[in-house]
Amino acid sequence: MAEILHFKISAALKDIIGRDLITDDFVAIFELVKNSYDAYASRVDIYIENLNSERSKIIIKDNGKGMNHDDLINKWLFVAYSAKREGTEDNTFDYRDKISVQRAFAGAKGIGRFSCDRLGRILYLETTKLEDNPTTQVLITEWEKFEKDLQAEFIDISVLHETKSKSDFGLDHGTVLEINDLRSAWDRAKLLKLKESLSKLINPNNQKEKEFSIHFHVPDLIASDEEYNDSYERINGEVENFIFDTLNLKTTKITTTIAEDGLNIETELIDGGTLIYRIKEKNRFQLLKGINYTLYYLNRSAKYTFSRKMGLAVASYGNIFLYKNGFRIYPFGEPGEDPLKVNLRKAQGYARYLGLRDLIGQIEINNDDNELRETSSRGDGLIKTVTYFQVEECFWEILKRLEKYVVDIQQWGWNIEEDDKLIDKDKISQLIVSLTGSSELLDIQYPDNFLDILESSQSGSAEQVVKNLKKLAFETGNDRLIDVAKTAEKRLNEIFDAKKEAEQEAEFERKQSRFFKHELEEKESENLFLKSVKSQDFDEIVSFMHHIGISSGKIDNYLIGLYNYLDEPDIDIAYVKNLFKTLIFENQKILNISRFATRANFKLTTELLNQDIVSYLNEYISNIVSLQTDKSIHILFSDLFKRAFVTSFRPIELNILVDNLLSNSKKARATEFMIKTNWINNRLTLEFKDNGIGIEKHNLEKVFNFGYTTTSGSGIGLYHVNEVVKRLNAKISIESEPNKFTKIKIQFK
Repeated sequence: MAEILHFKISAALKDIIGRDLITDDFVAIFELVKNSYDAYASRVDIYIENLNSERSKIIIKDNGKGMNHDDLINKWLFVAYSAKREGTEDNTFDYRDKISVQRAFAGAKGIGRFSCDRLGRILYLETTKLEDNPTTQVLITEWEKFEKDLQAEFIDISVLHETKSKSDFGLDHGTVLEINDLRSAWDRAKLLKLKESLSKLINPNNQKEKEFSIHFHVPDLIASDEEYNDSYERINGEVENFIFDTLNLKTTKITTTIAEDGLNIETELIDGGTLIYRIKEKNRFQLLKGINYTLYYLNRSAKYTFSRKMGLAVASYGNIFLYKNGFRIYPFGEPGEDPLKVNLRKAQGYARYLGLRDLIGQIEINNDDNELRETSSRGDGLIKTVTYFQVEECFWEILKRLEKYVVDIQQWGWNIEEDDKLIDKDKISQLIVSLTGSSELLDIQYPDNFLDILESSQSGSAEQVVKNLKKLAFETGNDRLIDVAKTAEKRLNEIFDAKKEAEQEAEFERKQSRFFKHELEEKESENLFLKSVKSQDFDEIVSFMHHIGISSGKIDNYLIGLYNYLDEPDIDIAYVKNLFKTLIFENQKILNISRFATRANFKLTTELLNQDIVSYLNEYISNIVSLQTDKSIHILFSDLFKRAFVTSFRPIELNILVDNLLSNSKKARATEFMIKTNWINNRLTLEFKDNGIGIEKHNLEKVFNFGYTTTSGSGIGLYHVNEVVKRLNAKISIESEPNKFTKIKIQFK
């Protein structure tokens, strides 16, 4: 006879849907501000008091609709439940009578309340609902109660409740979160960065008459604020929203709007305040509606204007932001982040494409499409659905239209002869079709002096320079100059042809890459396709291609970083030399791997050495790995015994082993990566340990299988580590405890 069973829920659930998903302090505060916005607050006040003291606290106070006793029981204390997602959030609240505007909800996961746990160990919540004859409800939650006994059930952990006649904080309605026993220290630098991030959290274009504001209060820093003249350098005060249009950038701007009904798309290109064209076309992205794109090309003058008005360089501010219903989605726009892979494409053709240093703008999604929702682990963008990929594809089409004007017209130039100015409207329409790349335009608008504007915009282009040179040569009759002009014209035409061919090839590769990426994301974690076609030769080829990807990715990042660094006023030659050292080393690894892949039996061409493996690892980690690794993870090599272990090994294999283990630790969000030597029965044991998210016990026996992964990786790295260990005539083992550590031991025989 069938038996009905029920799930039991451990108190550890609190961390799984709380601190493990809310990745840092900033994201935690963002989530709480979003909750205030969703509660129809017009103002949020953030207080951070008693800095550098055991009594430090964070208070977040809003004047929203608040909660009553039923709301606390059936919503706030109902774990992972979201009335917003269910569509019942406003069933007991008539916003038409009490609030001037209905808002699209910024959050709908039901986990934002656990942001308080990320910030501090004790939460005092006070809330008063906007209703007749309200009472004030109080909850006191000690989060560490959930951590004392993981065998305890979630529902058995108590929180204290009290009902008061009025608010201790003087609110007629709204909610106060007082977070005590803070988990992190807050100083001026961190608070300034938080305030700057909050200024970019809300899309001001969505606000009507400034319907929502955020105010900062840090009493300990009021006096030091007086030392600064600019508001963006002060901590206390209102958080000022950034609006692109207020900068009045005299540069090239493209805006695209997908109608709310999803039928049509309208695009406008403006150069220095002058309309170039305005078009309307049928929406080819059938899953998209209610989305706006705005991109600015930043020439030298625009960068200067931005820096002067904002107080910092564009590269330090951000690039392409993404907003969903008025709230920013991370990591889009974050300095150093490139989720749309704009810089990767730029590296493939420096003179053909625009990079993030050339662009700033935003994507605004103004709908509740469930296919465009944020990941539960805040900071990872939107879930990669088919609809999201159409958002990306539309972005690339808009960027290419901007590039067509900036790069092809302004920088390279089009050949517009004097006679062309007499052509009819159909000819101009054909030119605009060429500029937009669309042959299905429903409507075209352009200024009467369109061709004059086009010619003026390319006055400094390569095409115009060659044309002027040719004209001067024939006017002077200088045979030598005529030959130079003809040669330059021929060479320019060859470059144009090569440029066009390279762009077509790059576009094909980008689409292929996107296709394969989408295919990979649809596969299960086991990557069954890879396993089904498994053979030893195939495994090794794919594994080494995986490592080529790691090395080439490092090369790409360092080249972009080096290019950006060359703009700095004071260049450190030693630092540049170290960068080149890393680039040469990574390129050498790729060369070695490529030679390996072309030889019979797939044997490594790297010379087999018989030397001290401990000394080699120490040198590689100290001089190469530590140099090329960002500060998000601390690397430590511990060799307490100072004892040599001479054996046969190929350096390229050890490099690959270390690189893959480090790469996996980063994917597991580790902040520490330790390599330690140990000696057991006169045999060397290498231990690699990190403090990442760990691996569940039932998965440990699978992690070295080809194609298996517990993260977002491909499942190739650890397989190849295991293969390298076999070649070293050693054995490998793994231990892990979720949310604490993962340790890999390699024991030599």
